[in-house]
Amino acid sequence: MTQELHTTIRLRASHRSALEAHFIALDAEDRRLRFGAAIGDDALRAYVARIDFERDGAFAVQDDELRLVAVVHVAVAEASAELGLSVLAGRRASGLGHALFKRAVMHLRNRGSREVFVHCLTENAAMMHLARKHGMGIAYSGGETDARLQLKPATANSYICEWLADQQAATVQAMRHQTRFTRALWGFAG
Repeated sequence: MTQELHTTIRLRASHRSALEAHFIALDAEDRRLRFGAAIGDDALRAYVARIDFERDGAFAVQDDELRLVAVVHVAVAEASAELGLSVLAGRRASGLGHALFKRAVMHLRNRGSREVFVHCLTENAAMMHLARKHGMGIAYSGGETDARLQLKPATANSYICEWLADQQAATVQAMRHQTRFTRALWGFAG
């Protein structure tokens, strides 16, 4: 994988249709694991429509065609936030979930959140692996699991790191858009 593939972009309201397309591309089992229950296309569209991009954090990794291949959404509520993550089947086991988790935590720290948690089905092995990898405290309750991570306070370094991540993402985005424009101008496929 190229380094650019791991560049995380901050999603805004203008990304709603791309976010819908990402969730709709998940198969039924992946949707069940991501949302904790079977969920149809209309419910996914309603979920995306309710995201408050000003309050919450939403980040993604795109491919060279600007499709969202991995997404994290952190729904903020007071001093804590709930994290949900999805990666398209062909892109798993390549560090995308790890990169998005780290980006979401940085975002939350810099906005004063003190805790991030994940509520998922216990059988969600990928999410459980990520939770353990990041040192989350895990509490099992039947078929469901809660994982929690206390966040460190923001520092000058965390603010600078977030700014640099945003600048890198903006640069990669500009290059991808320019490449697509050049290909279209010269009639290249792709």
